[in-house]
Amino acid sequence: MSLLKKISVLAVIMIALIIPAAAISGSAAGDVTITGDVKAGGFDDRTSGTVTVKLYNSGETATGNVTVSVVKFDDPEKVYAKRTVSFTGDETDGMMDVGLSFRVGTPGTYWAVVMIEGDDVLISSEDGPAQDRMTFEFTVGQSIWSSTWTYVAIVIVIIIVAIAVFIRMRGAPKVDDAGTFTAMEEERKAGKGQRSGRTEKEEYKGRKKN
Repeated sequence: MSLLKKISVLAVIMIALIIPAAAISGSAAGDVTITGDVKAGGFDDRTSGTVTVKLYNSGETATGNVTVSVVKFDDPEKVYAKRTVSFTGDETDGMMDVGLSFRVGTPGTYWAVVMIEGDDVLISSEDGPAQDRMTFEFTVGQSIWSSTWTYVAIVIVIIIVAIAVFIRMRGAPKVDDAGTFTAMEEERKAGKGQRSGRTEKEEYKGRKKN
C-alpha cells in the first residue's frame, strides 16, 4: 500500500472517531434548559414575592451546578435574586422547580429575565427558541400598611370608641354620696339599737333569776 493510501485511510479513521466524540461532548454540555412558563406571585411593596422557574435536564446522567438568576429586563446588571442548584439524577422526568424570592419596594408592573448558567446549560441559538433565558412580567401591589388611609381609618375607629365610652359613662346613674352616707348611718344606728335592746333584756332576765 502506498504512503498516500495509508495517509488517506488514517485520516478516514480519525474523522470517524472524532465525529461521535464531538457529538457526545456537545450533547453532554447542553442538557439543561428552561421549560414552561415562569410563575411569579406574592409581591407587594412590603412583602417578598417568589419567582418559580422549571428546569429540564434532558441528559441521562446527573449534571453539575446550574446558577439561576433573575435580572431586570432593561438593566441586566440589576440582579433581583440568584441561586445555584444541582441535578442529582433523582428528579422526576428530569424536572426541577427552582424558586427565587426577593422584594421590590415600589408598586407597579415590571419586566424581568430569568437566566441559567453552567457547563451543562444549553445555550439559546439566535434563530431558535429560548433555552437558557426567558422574559416574564410580574406585578408588585401596595400593602394596606403602606396607605395613609389605613392609619386614618384606625384613628377614626379609636375616636369613635372613645366617644362611645364617654357617652356611656355620662349616661350611667349617679350615686348620691350624701344619701349613701345617711343610709349607712341609719343602718348603723338601727343595728346599735337592736344590740342595746338585747343587752337590756339579758340584764333584766339576769336580775329576775336572782
